[in-house]
Amino acid sequence: MNRIDTQKIENCDTESDIATLVNQECGINSNLDDVEVDEEERDGDGKPNGSFKKLLKYLSEKFPQRYSAGAVADAMTNVDRITKQLQASNDSSNENVPLLLIERAQAYSDLGDEAMARRDIAQAAALVKEPLYSSEDNVAAVERAFRKITVSKGPKAANSMADLAVQEIISLISKDIASKGISKDTIAVAVALEQRILANQIKLDAKQLDSLQSMFHGLCQHAETDNGELAKSLSSGINVAVSRLGVSDEQPELYQSRLISFIQQVLDTWSANADNGVFKQQACRYGAKMYTSAIHALSTYKPTLDTAILQLATDFYIDSIWLVGTLSVDEGNLSTSICQGMLRLLTDCPSHFIYSYVRKNHGEGGPGSNLVPHKRLLSLLGHPRTNASNVHSMAMLVVSQLSAAVKDPNNSAQFSNYNVADGMRTKDPLPPPALTQLREATCDLLDTWIQSNIQADRSRGILSLAALYESGSGSDLAGFLWQKKGWIEELWDQGEFDKPETQLSLLSLADACSTDPKLAAAMKKLGSGLVQALARKKGSATSIDGKLAETASVVLAKWSSLSTPAAAADQTELKESDLQADSLELANMHMQRIIDYTEDALDASKTEAVERATESLGYLCLKPELKEHVVQNTKLLQKLFSATRQCESTALRFATTMLIRNLTQYRPVLSEEQKRMQQLQRLNNRAATSENTNSRQTIGQDQAQAEKESELDGLSYVSKRCLRVCSEGAIKVLVGAVQAKDRASDSMKDAVAETMVSLATNQQLRGQLVQQGAVRALLSILTGDAPKVAKKSDEKYTPKALVQKRDKNIAFAIAKIAISVPPHLAFREPRDIVLLLLSLLAEDSETQSLLMKFEALLALTNLASADPGSSSDVRSYMASDLNGMSLIELCVLSDHQLVRRAATELICNLVYSPQVFERFVADAEKHIKEEAGEQLPSGIVELPSDDEDIQDGQTTTSDDGYRAQRLHLLVALADVDDAATRSAASGALAVLSNDPRCCRYLTLAHPRALSVLLSLLNDESDNQNVAVGIKHRAAVVCANIAGCGDKRVLDKLRENSGLVQTLSAMRDPQMPYCAAAKSAVESVTQSC
Repeated sequence: MNRIDTQKIENCDTESDIATLVNQECGINSNLDDVEVDEEERDGDGKPNGSFKKLLKYLSEKFPQRYSAGAVADAMTNVDRITKQLQASNDSSNENVPLLLIERAQAYSDLGDEAMARRDIAQAAALVKEPLYSSEDNVAAVERAFRKITVSKGPKAANSMADLAVQEIISLISKDIASKGISKDTIAVAVALEQRILANQIKLDAKQLDSLQSMFHGLCQHAETDNGELAKSLSSGINVAVSRLGVSDEQPELYQSRLISFIQQVLDTWSANADNGVFKQQACRYGAKMYTSAIHALSTYKPTLDTAILQLATDFYIDSIWLVGTLSVDEGNLSTSICQGMLRLLTDCPSHFIYSYVRKNHGEGGPGSNLVPHKRLLSLLGHPRTNASNVHSMAMLVVSQLSAAVKDPNNSAQFSNYNVADGMRTKDPLPPPALTQLREATCDLLDTWIQSNIQADRSRGILSLAALYESGSGSDLAGFLWQKKGWIEELWDQGEFDKPETQLSLLSLADACSTDPKLAAAMKKLGSGLVQALARKKGSATSIDGKLAETASVVLAKWSSLSTPAAAADQTELKESDLQADSLELANMHMQRIIDYTEDALDASKTEAVERATESLGYLCLKPELKEHVVQNTKLLQKLFSATRQCESTALRFATTMLIRNLTQYRPVLSEEQKRMQQLQRLNNRAATSENTNSRQTIGQDQAQAEKESELDGLSYVSKRCLRVCSEGAIKVLVGAVQAKDRASDSMKDAVAETMVSLATNQQLRGQLVQQGAVRALLSILTGDAPKVAKKSDEKYTPKALVQKRDKNIAFAIAKIAISVPPHLAFREPRDIVLLLLSLLAEDSETQSLLMKFEALLALTNLASADPGSSSDVRSYMASDLNGMSLIELCVLSDHQLVRRAATELICNLVYSPQVFERFVADAEKHIKEEAGEQLPSGIVELPSDDEDIQDGQTTTSDDGYRAQRLHLLVALADVDDAATRSAASGALAVLSNDPRCCRYLTLAHPRALSVLLSLLNDESDNQNVAVGIKHRAAVVCANIAGCGDKRVLDKLRENSGLVQTLSAMRDPQMPYCAAAKSAVESVTQSC
């Protein structure tokens, strides 16, 4: 017997791997009767385990006559059944146990497991020797089984599926279909064929592809269950086969002809079955993806293709698949698949699609025809989401992409009397006819539905219009509706008499239109009365009154956030207070709803209600006074945050995240010019409000209100709000929102990043952010545009400005955290964030960017404070590997004092790195001249060329003068007015002056270095501690210069009598600079 090792089978990933293993181990190609699998390949209950099942699956495909899928399944069922009977017989005196063992041995033999079969025969043979089981029948049965299973080799396997030609397999399936003898074995063969096509083991020629298609369409003639399963398998295989016929380097002409033949056969078959409703439904249900793949593959040949066939194929999909497949919205999966096909075709062949789609909407039936494709699309948009939310979402994607496509003049090229160039003119472009016709069709259909006396039609029209605005296509496709005189007034007037379900649709429309300020203001003016009345309704979360109240409250909350001019633009008669419910009352109502619904576990209806209430609170909290009111409700925050963490609703997580963001958002940092513009805008708003509402509000009152809002959004108030929400678990909510099982949306990630910046602004929260996983969460939501550096690269990487706003916010939040928290505690690998922080230094010099630069520099300074040579030391990586010194030196030259100071402090920490140290002292002696050169006025700094920035160690010529040496930069910084900058620059010089090259440069090359040192020794900063520190660092520089051992340096030092006298006077032993000053004086004196 041949045995297959357990581990080797376990290492096999595919059936082909098992086939190779069997052939290698056993040396046979067509007969596996002698193959034996180790007994360890079984679980404790005797059932085949995973790896043995892989072998069985391979056997069932290679030897279908013996190991068919049905036979394997039956044999395994028998094994399980008999094993249970044997287990039940353990405690009883059942004389039939040997017969059960023999029966199980036969089942194992059928599975190809001869070892287990022999084991059971041996056990049965041992039992018949005992008196209880030694009946003549038992003994005879054991002998027969032994001869059949052990001595004989059993039936020889032949005609394996691998050896059968594809055409023979197709013929086998075709015979079963023709004889209506479809069985599980037939389906198993089709599945095996599908898998081989998927694994690219079979390539179908044109005849075989047509045969499979004919079988598929034949199965679709009837609606039997087995037909459907077989049709699904065949369609899946055909789908893979036709998708591989797209443009490739391998026989493009042949593949193109096969596709054309395939599609032509599809068109002919559908034409022949035009009156067969069952066929259409079945073909759409199982073949939609197959048809889409064929048209997609055909579209890849557009440059060389006769576009007539592509147009026919597109017409077919829209006329047949789209209209038939979306006939019943209740079949959500089918309608979703059809919508996906529409999106794919809109991408692959937009001009053909648009021409077919728009032409069908203006064909013989016109917009009112029952089967126009656009009417079907609008019907899907107007279908209640609770029944087919997935279909609704896909339909919104279709209409959004459709709207974008019809606006492209190139997609209207097939329309007569239209010149694409006219549509692409910069001035007065001619609207594409596709866009014009689609607008007309949309407005006609929606107007007909909304004006209908049938409530179902009216509700469908209103929901369709709402969906258009949600998808961003409302203004493009339905904007003309609002321009009709009296149309919006009639919409709301009739709303008072609508059924509750239709009123709910109207509220959804008002909600969707709230993103358009002008349209929202008009709807607010006309609909406030009805919306306020609906908001006061009482009912449970699942009742229609409860849904009306919740949705109306959301609308009122969004209306309350409208800016004053937009809200008052059309309000000439009524005051603002008459047009909206009190914001505080609304907030209390939503807060109470959240508390009530979160008392117990949330079901689907309660979750939706809490989500809408939270969303409304988020809009209301755009007002500073309501932020304080909401954040004081500890019970609300506790229950909402707890429910959000426990719930799997993405919508609730997003609504809670937005609420936290609005509660914790700081006022943006504005430049003086931006502040003046904001003040002018406020005055303009006040004037517009006064003109439209006859308001007598004075400039003083307006200013007082603005100051109050400014105070409530001030640093102290926002910081307290941040502390309060975090004490109730806001950080865990934000972290969980981006680490949930279902992938967070880009909007969610953006909101979390923005909120983390606000929380990190409060120094008291930075430790909590690290402890609760905020840093890891932030790094996980970086966009694909975030900078990445290969771990091993010979080329240096120069950081560049971040492109995406989210990446900037993430880097900004991490910078704030890195300022306060020890790097080894906050970050697993500090190098991971260095590149992000350096990228902030490359930002433009705007007000917000300057703040980012300043905090990034502080964070980098903290990172560069680790012990030299430790695992957390990133100095060399920051300055050399990432070439960050060029950006840091540019920050040193900044006009902003704080940025310049922070950059100098960073350099002071970086000079402990050998690479940075050498960067400053390299070639310093080349600037020493026998005669004094031209002196540079104080404060003027000239850096080396960019080439030297990139290539450390490149020498400069002596003609460049001392100004080209980076040490001159530090000397200049040590002579500025800001004491902190002087302290950092003198500290860097104190480190660098340990090198004689630096000492010689300061005394023999730089004309003002000793004068600057004298000024530092006499520093008179207001802060006594800072002044002492500066004097100490200057004294260390002098001591290093005096002890460098160069006679010329000492002579130069003695010539500066003021410097020596000042050092001699620094004798106070209580001062830290005393020892350094004494050492400098002694060195000068001893050399005389």
